Amino acid sequence: MDANEQESPGNDTSVVSIENKSIFLSVVSWPFVRIIQPAAEFLMYPIIPPLIYVSRENLIEKGQNLITYGDERQIMFYPLANVKPGSGSNIGFAYRHENLLFKNDVMFFSPHIFINADWDAKVRYQKRKINSTSLFLELNTGYREYGSNSFRDINGTTYFFADSSASLYTGLGFNLLGNWILKFALESNFFKFNLPSLNEEVFGGDEVLNRGFYRDFNSFPLTLSLLYNSLDEPYAPTKGHKFDLSYTYAPVSVYNGSGEHNYHVVESRLVRYLLLGTKSYAMTVAESEANREKLKNLSFKEAMEIFNPINVREEVLERRILITQLKARYMIEENRGKAPFTAMGRLDDGFPLRAYPGGYINAPFVAGFSTEYRWPIDRYADALIFNEYGIYGYDFKDISISNLRNSYGLGFRVRTPKLFITRFALAFHGLQGISLILTTKPEYD
Repeated sequence: MDANEQESPGNDTSVVSIENKSIFLSVVSWPFVRIIQPAAEFLMYPIIPPLIYVSRENLIEKGQNLITYGDERQIMFYPLANVKPGSGSNIGFAYRHENLLFKNDVMFFSPHIFINADWDAKVRYQKRKINSTSLFLELNTGYREYGSNSFRDINGTTYFFADSSASLYTGLGFNLLGNWILKFALESNFFKFNLPSLNEEVFGGDEVLNRGFYRDFNSFPLTLSLLYNSLDEPYAPTKGHKFDLSYTYAPVSVYNGSGEHNYHVVESRLVRYLLLGTKSYAMTVAESEANREKLKNLSFKEAMEIFNPINVREEVLERRILITQLKARYMIEENRGKAPFTAMGRLDDGFPLRAYPGGYINAPFVAGFSTEYRWPIDRYADALIFNEYGIYGYDFKDISISNLRNSYGLGFRVRTPKLFITRFALAFHGLQGISLILTTKPEYD
């Protein structure tokens, strides 16, 4: 589970309606409704009985009550789990405390231990509405102890190294106008990289050392960001946009006998949520209870009929959402070939490019497009299908179709409007295999 660190503008029974359905939306949604969604429902049939049980027994509400403490329910303590290929799988816990020191503040603490005994920990603190204004403060710190981390460069070479690094982050922002926010941030990174603890290949030469492999150095990025957020809910949005544009200048300390490692980063992202139905995406309490009555003592055949979108126009076909994301990051070196590898953008499962492992490709320029079609199967559960593309290169002139990657798949997610619980997906890339994802991190965080 991953608790949101900002106030939710809505509640569980908010209604967003569209009175006149446009021809455009009908055309856009037709292949999803008539072809893709029924096929996805059929493929996900094995998970329907567990979801029916979860819904019938109100396990989401019971679970929330079990992990929530305090007179004002301001404390949450819950386990975390992430299943990934290789050594990326980890478990941990999260401790979230609202109004810890002051009103309108929140603290979040989360340590993780990995399957290979590596570990990390993060602490985040945010204070909103300072002196009853829109001013807010963010303080983050983290530490990791990885015996054998890896990095795959633009040429496909994989480097292994030990990583014992710490970071400090301070951000200060305020509302410019409406949903627009301006934020300034200062980050201090204390990188400590050594030879890997496992018997992995180690590379030498100035090209490797100039990138900071097996070296200790510090960086102090300064970032100015323009943000926009008009989503009606943080984890169950029906409509709205998220936009951010940032510029970063990162001075880097001397290493490998040179101080010419500074770099700049321009990064932007646009996410749009479009309601394709004619009524609220989120089920109200009354609708959810009525739906659960239908789920009691169902046979497998009856379950298939209930979750068939062709037959359930009222509950499902009028509650559909299309999410699209455009994302790009461009790192500019002050001296070509000397920016540290930590400056590179990552094209991997967190981009998202869900069928690929963490750190799949790291390059100065990465960009991508992602689309996800989502529909609710209960008040707190969504089914989804997705298709996404990513591309990489040294710069805009270096873009090649051979550097294009694709990922697609299907799955489901469990969430409340203010708390993300878990998501499961089967992701594919070409004919090269399948990735199973089970994580507590949202898709578009």
